[in-house]
Amino acid sequence: MKKRIITLIDFSSYSENLLNFTETLADITKADILLIHQVAGIVPALSDDNSRKEIIEIELSEALKRLKELAREKISAQKNIKYLVTQKPLILLLPELGSYDSDDVVLAGLKGTGILKKIFLGSTISKIIDDLNLVTIAVPLKTKDLKPEKLIVGINYRYPINRSGLDHLLRTLEGSVLELEFISVITPDDKENDTIKYIRQLSEDYRVKVPNTNYKIFSGKNAFEEIKNYMPRDNKTFLVLQKGSRSLKDQVFRKFVVNDLIYHGAVPLIILP
Repeated sequence: MKKRIITLIDFSSYSENLLNFTETLADITKADILLIHQVAGIVPALSDDNSRKEIIEIELSEALKRLKELAREKISAQKNIKYLVTQKPLILLLPELGSYDSDDVVLAGLKGTGILKKIFLGSTISKIIDDLNLVTIAVPLKTKDLKPEKLIVGINYRYPINRSGLDHLLRTLEGSVLELEFISVITPDDKENDTIKYIRQLSEDYRVKVPNTNYKIFSGKNAFEEIKNYMPRDNKTFLVLQKGSRSLKDQVFRKFVVNDLIYHGAVPLIILP
């Protein structure tokens, strides 16, 4: 199948980093690029239909011009790039873009109170990610020159990893990922033996795909602090979490992931279906 990167651009301060990573990922995956911008579509309340249409058409035209100019600055002309500027809500638009012959990855930017916070709070973006069932990569504002060479995958034996989704991700990033690590937190409600058995088996299974595959377990009252200190502060390590997993469903885990790892730690996040 063809590979395609769908990048959501809103012309905010993190758009530059997002476009830089779009090109890097396109090089790694040999994918086509689709850049999307949604205009606000705000018109004066007393405007007649013709005036409304004209105002929106001007806004769409100006946004498309700006999107192309921004792309020309950050993405080489050799890339196969398409542009889409729309007034249609993304939650309605993106499902229509799926293609039987296209394997898509969605890229979105992160800022202090932006998309990631909304993912966890059930906003429109959250619904987009849930409905699309695609690999989604969220890129922090401060993280530059990204290249996914190490994946740290958060797991828990109570929520088995989507192996087909993880396999798909590894195939997508083939040639880039050099190291894979599974991590898990043991809480008082968890069974330590079950945790160890599950994470060891996963590591053994995935060494066939990524020879440098390891695991690490955190436990005790300082487990979160240990994870925060353990996560590399570089541009080559990505955190991978799965929809529906404990890390995203449990309020304590979710708050830690959002505040300590993603926002303050500036760790890029990949969300598996």
